[in-house]
Amino acid sequence: MNVLYVVPDLKKVSGGPRTRINMFKSVFVKNGDLIIEKGNKLIRSLFPRKINRVYIESATNRISIIDFIALLFLRFYAKEVTVFIRDIYIELFPEEYQTFRSKLTLILNKLSNFYLTLIATSMVFPTRTMGAVFFEKNKMFPKRRFTDLPPGTVLKTEDRVLPNFKEKLGILYLGSTKYTNSGFDKFVGFSNKYSENYNFFVLSGDENLKSDLAGTSIFLNSVNHSEIADFIAVHNIAYALHTRPRNEYDDLTFPIKVLDFVSLQLPFFTEKHIPLLNLLGDEYRLFLEVNDFDRMHQTIQKMDTAGYESLMVFLKEITLNNTYDERYNKLLSV
Repeated sequence: MNVLYVVPDLKKVSGGPRTRINMFKSVFVKNGDLIIEKGNKLIRSLFPRKINRVYIESATNRISIIDFIALLFLRFYAKEVTVFIRDIYIELFPEEYQTFRSKLTLILNKLSNFYLTLIATSMVFPTRTMGAVFFEKNKMFPKRRFTDLPPGTVLKTEDRVLPNFKEKLGILYLGSTKYTNSGFDKFVGFSNKYSENYNFFVLSGDENLKSDLAGTSIFLNSVNHSEIADFIAVHNIAYALHTRPRNEYDDLTFPIKVLDFVSLQLPFFTEKHIPLLNLLGDEYRLFLEVNDFDRMHQTIQKMDTAGYESLMVFLKEITLNNTYDERYNKLLSV
């Protein structure tokens, strides 16, 4: 038996992280494994049993006392314990933790990561480079073998229908707009310049975003993850924008929303982040600087139906090779 242990409370997690965990949960359930999450952590962890592997989806902040106790018992019962570290923001930007409260957060986060490393037999990160930096920045931590375990894709039962190119096309922004370096201002800038040419849509659960977008031509909505494909079809959305800029941190992580675009066979513009370059290859036609609005517009205008269909076929091929089932199989071989 294998176990998926979820550190964060999924009711308090939104966007990409919740999507990743829920997709992994479905694969673990399909394989007859045990899920341990908020509401059943102690009860399901203390009972002795033979466990092949415990896979721990950690949070971006500290673990709780309940997590500490539950994971200690699971470590005794399991042959292998694999910990997923979601990000290393505190390692790269410690200068941002200067207030008393933020310094306390940093310390507790460090202690949590030390404990998770201590009980792990192996570790996984969104990218291998992030793992290397994690251990470089934490030289006092126990050394563990590590590899990458990016978010996965979700196979659709039917291929996406082509947008209607004779009508006004839609452009999509998906996910949070509030985190550091989201690049959302680039999406707003593109919409301001080309609102006559395209309809612009934001799918996000961010609070107060409605007031932030007042006076713009952007349509704001929030739908369940399973409803995004229908939303795209209904609103004739042809492209998405991944607006995060190139920087040290974003070249180490792996944006979950990009795998959503791939799964949806929705062509998207993005800068050449190293993980995306590795996923898509250098010949992907929609790599560009996301503040180059004119080039983005020209690329859309020059795209014919055959070229667009080839992009959709390419994204489906990427989907087939990067499913959560594939990620699960890789996890068991770590």
